[in-house]
Amino acid sequence: MEASLKKSRLEAVLWDMDGTLVDTEPYWHDAELELVGEFGGTWTEDDQASVTGFDLRDSAAQLRDRGGVDLEIDEIVNRMLDVVIAKVRQQIPWRPGARELLSELHERGIPCALVTMSWRSLVDAIVGELPSGSFKITITGDEVVFGKPHPEPYLTAAAALNVDPQRCVAIEDSPTGLRSAVAAGCVVVAVPNSVAISPDGAYRMLDSLDGVRTDDLVRFVRKPPVGSPRTSNRRRTVTVLVASAVIIAGLVIAVFRPTGKAPTSTNAPVIAPATIAFDAWVPAFLLPDSTTSLQTYGGSLREAMPFWYTLVDPETIVLDSAVTADVSAQVVTEARRHKLRVMPSILDKTSTGTLATLLADPLRRQQHADAIVALVTAGGFDGIDIDYEQFGYNDPHSSWESTSVAFTAFIGELSTKLHAHGKTLSVTVPPIYDAGRTDDSGYWVYDYAALAPLVDRLRILAYDYSVATPGPIAPLSFVRRAIAGATAAVKDTSKLDLAVPLYGYNWVVSTDGTCSADAPTSKTNVSQRGIDDLLAKRAATPVFDAQTGESSFTYLAQYTDGTNTCTQTRQVNFVDAEGTRLRIDLARTSLLGGVALWAIGYDSPATWTTVGSLAAVQG
Repeated sequence: MEASLKKSRLEAVLWDMDGTLVDTEPYWHDAELELVGEFGGTWTEDDQASVTGFDLRDSAAQLRDRGGVDLEIDEIVNRMLDVVIAKVRQQIPWRPGARELLSELHERGIPCALVTMSWRSLVDAIVGELPSGSFKITITGDEVVFGKPHPEPYLTAAAALNVDPQRCVAIEDSPTGLRSAVAAGCVVVAVPNSVAISPDGAYRMLDSLDGVRTDDLVRFVRKPPVGSPRTSNRRRTVTVLVASAVIIAGLVIAVFRPTGKAPTSTNAPVIAPATIAFDAWVPAFLLPDSTTSLQTYGGSLREAMPFWYTLVDPETIVLDSAVTADVSAQVVTEARRHKLRVMPSILDKTSTGTLATLLADPLRRQQHADAIVALVTAGGFDGIDIDYEQFGYNDPHSSWESTSVAFTAFIGELSTKLHAHGKTLSVTVPPIYDAGRTDDSGYWVYDYAALAPLVDRLRILAYDYSVATPGPIAPLSFVRRAIAGATAAVKDTSKLDLAVPLYGYNWVVSTDGTCSADAPTSKTNVSQRGIDDLLAKRAATPVFDAQTGESSFTYLAQYTDGTNTCTQTRQVNFVDAEGTRLRIDLARTSLLGGVALWAIGYDSPATWTTVGSLAAVQG
């Protein structure tokens, strides 16, 4: 009986905005016509209908390609937003019954999320006119990798609310939005507005929200449409239980990559697996905790990456002084016991410009490649992970053009040598955000498009967003941007791994008084493993931010040596197990090949529960 009640419970309501909550579609149409007219193009009612509900960048691409608007994509979006926001500030055209239903849901404690392809600036203008707390979270088009009709926006909303998509009602007004919500596995309600919607067994049709109440939505969850993912075996779309830790191996969800083209009835789904492969770094500085975790949880991994080799010169790669031969052998033995591939990482700690000079010399490149192959074969490893970050983070950008070419050449040479021995090559790289080579393009010195065909895996370092000042470690918007840049450059996304942090930072925000010599003066590391002890010691309660996907808290710490005393205000930002799961879901629904955990030894049992339920273990 209890299980039956749980299955029929309404856990959240996910709202589209334009055309569903507010009737802004005429505003968008006016903006489109104004912009196309400025460039002398034509834009018909069919053109308008074809982009209704689309991600704004995809709509902008249509305005450029079909409407003749000769501007950059983001400039087109911002020009349209300016028009729509100006009209909204004059009058917000609420849809009949929407505010009343939203208010009743709030009163009854049913959380709501706004899931829109409009951008943050417009969303804030509209949500700001609603009572506080009307929406617990808002997911916007400029904060997701894949917009509607891909299911990512709705999956992200459900995950942020920590609810099961199957227990969510999604309210939509456009075919594009309906496809997104259905693919996410929600119980979907269609309320047509400016674009005709054909009846379909995958969703319930309503003429209006006027008079619709919470009890109606509860009833819809108890008895979903006959063609919805919960009740139909004939559809290829199967719900991923995003909010739960239990996912049955073999389930798939049908997801759609936005193409910038108007939707047609022949758009074919791309199948995204409900499981994903996991790799993990095993740092020397986290021993013996990392060994303990490997012993306990290694069966959920695909690869273990001992993180204790450092580049000194072309022919010299040294083992970390904290790692003895016995310790190294123990880690390898544990990895082999779990049938893991062992892929040590080599970290570059040379001074600025040193590695760039090495890479520019073909002879020294060859010597270095030979030294790596010798390390791999002598150690009986399965391959190597190259983590050369110095020239990306420290060398001047003026050197990047030549270093990029030389690094790609080196990776090609190393790949050929390793593959000849049956060994694997992965390269760990900082993020890129677009195909350009500007300051806004990220670390373009790492040529993703050229590197991907040469390597077996390309790992995206999507963390350390805030390192100089207090702030988030890897906010979801930043992670999505990194994924978008990588998937735009790499055609075979199965070669991409998302590196996910299991740590955080403890920052000094302010200091009152004179500190003793032993008081910390800069940020320190925190981890999922140790955070509970810190919370207990400081009697603190973390607050989870659904927008960043991270938790934070502040506390006061006093330091004294009997003579000098100070009180520091400290701020802690960290990625907890819930945040880890959100990032794993982004990698999985973006069709990436795997997730790399940084790092074993920082982990918590809750994270391993998630990893174990999602792991695609390859024997």
